[in-house]
Amino acid sequence: MKFTPIRPSTKPWPSALKPRKAMKSRKRAIAAPTKAEQDYQDRARALGCVVCRFRIEAGMQSPTWGQCGATHIHHRNTGDLHGQKQIGQHAVVALGSYHHDGVIEIDMPPMGMDDMREIYGPSFKHAADFRAWTAEVLPGMGKGTEAWQAQQDKYLQGEA
Repeated sequence: MKFTPIRPSTKPWPSALKPRKAMKSRKRAIAAPTKAEQDYQDRARALGCVVCRFRIEAGMQSPTWGQCGATHIHHRNTGDLHGQKQIGQHAVVALGSYHHDGVIEIDMPPMGMDDMREIYGPSFKHAADFRAWTAEVLPGMGKGTEAWQAQQDKYLQGEA
């Protein structure tokens, strides 16, 4: 059997078969952390969720419930507002999954958002509520995550 090559078409490529353009590089909103900034972030992450730690020490939260989920590093934004430009790698707060994103990771017993709010307090997912509560419990320390970073720095320096 003789092989007959398919005659090239003069029609343009079907959209599904078009060769893809090279993807533009994605630049980070902020530069990668320096060694000192990475060290600061690692030490903050090792503390765990700063909000849970504060609530436990203040008697607002039972230590038996522990932290509200895995620890994440939250990069603070200009004006402490969602969707704004990040300040930098030096402006970070260690928050658990619930306090950072409103994510429920705790399985026993099954909980909803109202249960989480009762046990762990407000989540930064609901920023207005979180900021109002922060101003109440950390007066004069700044706005929202700024206040929590100041509290985190006290923990890191062994002052709190």
